[in-house]
Amino acid sequence: MQSKLRDRDALYKTVDKQRVAANFSRAAETYDCAAALQKRVAARAMLGIPAGFQPERVLDLGSGTGSQTVILNNTFSDAHVTGVDLAMGMLKFSRSRKTEASWCAGDIESLPFKDASFDLVFSSLAIQWCEFETVLAEVKRVLKPDGLFVFSSLVKGTMAELNHAWQQVDSHVHINGFEPFGLQQQTASLSGFQVNSLKLQHETLHYPSVVTLLRELKALGVNTVHSAHQGLMNRTRLQKLEEAYENARTEMGLPLSYQVIYGTFSK
Repeated sequence: MQSKLRDRDALYKTVDKQRVAANFSRAAETYDCAAALQKRVAARAMLGIPAGFQPERVLDLGSGTGSQTVILNNTFSDAHVTGVDLAMGMLKFSRSRKTEASWCAGDIESLPFKDASFDLVFSSLAIQWCEFETVLAEVKRVLKPDGLFVFSSLVKGTMAELNHAWQQVDSHVHINGFEPFGLQQQTASLSGFQVNSLKLQHETLHYPSVVTLLRELKALGVNTVHSAHQGLMNRTRLQKLEEAYENARTEMGLPLSYQVIYGTFSK
């Protein structure tokens, strides 16, 4: 039923998970240094966990380098915290951390856990690479009765400035497409969860140059796109991209916006 609501535009095709995992694996060593926005968003997502909530088992979906998993472990010191990620490079990095949290390789859309295993499932800026409907079904399955799902994700409009600049260069798809917020709201309403909160917030970063911007995206591992035919980057194409992006420059630099949603759902 919900699948009929899917946006059929080419920008919202299913992501090649193995390409995503490979990119994030390569970025494991550089991710944390470039993840200023990601850390800020994760901290805000944590505010969705009610004061006094004391889970016994916690799952961090798309745990990446494990930085937020460690924070969850420190926040809920009496709980057993598990980080799950598809990128083996990220898991290898995570396992080098000194923490009591445990790590598991797994696909968010097909979690390797039994039904009703966790009191809290947390995820920050990871589930946008998945089908939201499938994620909600899996999270609901592994949550215990009265369990919580607290998350942040991205929706349509993210990186709009970069997308617009690329459109002045060629007709290839260079920016990952995400579902519209309205569609995510519909999916949530049909999920069977109690939607305690689901809000959209605009975030903008600024860069001194296009080269700096592209290097940071590569360091974060988010330079995967749905299309395999992007065209090779060369000096001429980079110059065209720089010229196109200059039209968006402000006093603070070249803007790159993110449309971030924050949700707290209860089972």
